[in-house]
Amino acid sequence: MSDRNLQVVGLSITEDYYSYRGAFRLCCGEKYMDIELEELTDSKINEIKDVFGLDGSVQDIKNEIMSKVLEASGLESRFVEGKGYR
Repeated sequence: MSDRNLQVVGLSITEDYYSYRGAFRLCCGEKYMDIELEELTDSKINEIKDVFGLDGSVQDIKNEIMSKVLEASGLESRFVEGKGYR
């Protein structure tokens, strides 16, 4: 299976005195895994690869997951601040 079929849902990013933590659910079809962003090491990627039956390299899978996390963080943000804030 391709890593592009994976979905990042339920992303939660918290901050405590400039210490950021991120957690999300990685899913595809009936299978899912709850993942802490700081645990996203090569061994965790290999575990993800085994659970979901992915074909790509560890680095490609990690890049795809991080891309999806970044996309989800922009979509789920409910705070609007800065230059365009009203």
